[in-house]
Amino acid sequence: MKNTLKLFLTIVSLFSFVAIGVAQKPEHAGKKEKVEKKIKKEKKNVKEDIDKDIKEKKDKAEKIIKKNKEKAEEAVENLEKDGNAYGKDKYGLEGKAYGQERARQAKLKKDENVKQLESTLEKGKSKVSDARERVRIAKEKLEAKKKQGKLTNKEFDEEMQEIEALENEVEILDDKVKKGKKITMTDR
Repeated sequence: MKNTLKLFLTIVSLFSFVAIGVAQKPEHAGKKEKVEKKIKKEKKNVKEDIDKDIKEKKDKAEKIIKKNKEKAEEAVENLEKDGNAYGKDKYGLEGKAYGQERARQAKLKKDENVKQLESTLEKGKSKVSDARERVRIAKEKLEAKKKQGKLTNKEFDEEMQEIEALENEVEILDDKVKKGKKITMTDR
């Protein structure tokens, strides 16, 4: 029994020495330190990249601010120099002749604006009439569907509310066209 116990203890101690020897092989001895160095190096690289990006963005922002500031200063200088342009270039005219030329230009501009307004009003009138026609047709179709029994009362009411909302929008557009027409009548 003693011999078996000695043999058993010897084998166990032999295995433990072999296990310790395998665990501390020289090829594995510095791995933890290498990994820690790699991690530190990567952290340092990431920090440098972030700092570099921040610096670049800060530089770009400063350039943009400087550029915009210069533009604003130029605009202020131009405003101070120019004022309104009437009277700067008098087309070689002076006094009464210059005043008559300005009046002629103002009348031409007014006539051009009136023509634009009239064309816009004509387009608005045609849109109003087209919209009214489409609303009328939509109502007829809706009523026909209800008579045929394809729609419930609830569906009919919902669609009718939508059509009435469109009618209101058409009326608003028509009022705008009428107001524009009144403006053109008073301008003449």
